[in-house]
Amino acid sequence: MALNQYNALPAPSQIRKYSLDLQRQAISKDIYVNLRADAVVYQHEEQMSIPNGIYQKISGGVMSGSNSVRVTFKETVNANILRGRAVAVGTEVAPATLTGDLFRNNYRFVVQAPPGYGEDRLDAEPYKLYETHVKDLSPHAAAEEGLEIRMAYLETYGWNLMAGSTVNLCPAQWNRHFYVAGVPTLAQQPAFHPTYATYTNRIVGAMNLASGLTGTFPQTAAQMLSGLVMDQLARFAWQRRVLPLVINGHQAFVLSISDLQAIRFSNPNFVDTLGNRWVAMNNLDEKTQNWYGILGRWASAAGPHIYVVVDDRLPSLIPTGTAEPFGLTPGYMWPTDLDLRNLDNPLARDASILHGKGGVVNFEQEKMHMISDDYDYNIRNGAGYAGVRGIQQLQFDTTPADPTGAGRIQMGSAIVVLGRSETL
Repeated sequence: MALNQYNALPAPSQIRKYSLDLQRQAISKDIYVNLRADAVVYQHEEQMSIPNGIYQKISGGVMSGSNSVRVTFKETVNANILRGRAVAVGTEVAPATLTGDLFRNNYRFVVQAPPGYGEDRLDAEPYKLYETHVKDLSPHAAAEEGLEIRMAYLETYGWNLMAGSTVNLCPAQWNRHFYVAGVPTLAQQPAFHPTYATYTNRIVGAMNLASGLTGTFPQTAAQMLSGLVMDQLARFAWQRRVLPLVINGHQAFVLSISDLQAIRFSNPNFVDTLGNRWVAMNNLDEKTQNWYGILGRWASAAGPHIYVVVDDRLPSLIPTGTAEPFGLTPGYMWPTDLDLRNLDNPLARDASILHGKGGVVNFEQEKMHMISDDYDYNIRNGAGYAGVRGIQQLQFDTTPADPTGAGRIQMGSAIVVLGRSETL
């Protein structure tokens, strides 16, 4: 009986021992990147995704011979008017601008495709494993893009930029806006600092403050999602000038939370009653009900609505150290369902994301496309997807740029640090 060198499957005479109705594990869906199950390279289903203003693609005419492009942002006019008989000539207000850099890098992912002919093809054909394997490119591509979006929200750049050839240009840096639940006042929320270690100390210091300054980061009820936290978060977003979306004619943000927070927040016995400012999913308009993961809408006392969406792939944060210098470790669900979030760690926190307008962009200069390869006259085959992109926060700086990074502006998102407790 011949050995199958290509795929290590049993020879044909053994096939009857196995079920040909092959099953695979369920893959948790992505709130950012929806796909058709039968698509080899995924296709977006816009009608089923949360508002596309939170994630935008820049492609087409924006081209460069280097791996980065600089774009210009015009600031709003804030000058005073002239009064009385003051002469207007010579006092005209010139446009003020900020600049931002977009980066890009190659990416590709490949799998084994069905053998072209010979015994390998005959042995593999009854199982259809390789045909299914190639179809797995779609959910993998979606999960990979979703991972990079979450990384960009939390650490400024997606994995393709942080770990690629542009590594010296795109080091990890925490989101400029961190809201830590349980911190008593907005003035005590961590202020951005361009030095990574200093900013990390400020973020973890706020987490320590929320836990009672013990240095051991115990979980407390004040760190969990509640109506009070939602109202304070809305105020925080206004103070930090996070740009709201416009949803159904009203200024709004979208907050992604974990399944743990969702269960607690929607429990009718929850002591922090939501009252009539909470609208459950089944009472929203039909289009909003179709957002994947939608839980409901909160009408904040501060003005904007906050739509709450459950994200099964929400990142985690784990603080380390008992005093400065602190450490902070992010955890992600990697493609397709490799869970490296360490949620069983008692110090783990949810890195929820408050989405405003234009929080993350995809500088996609070569669209995702299928790639293939053959070996030895097509007896072995490979297939995959590839492209050129950079998923990142579009941060603007003064002109000329401040080399310290202190003047950077990011107006599209905030990270909301929430506790993780099964008992609170």
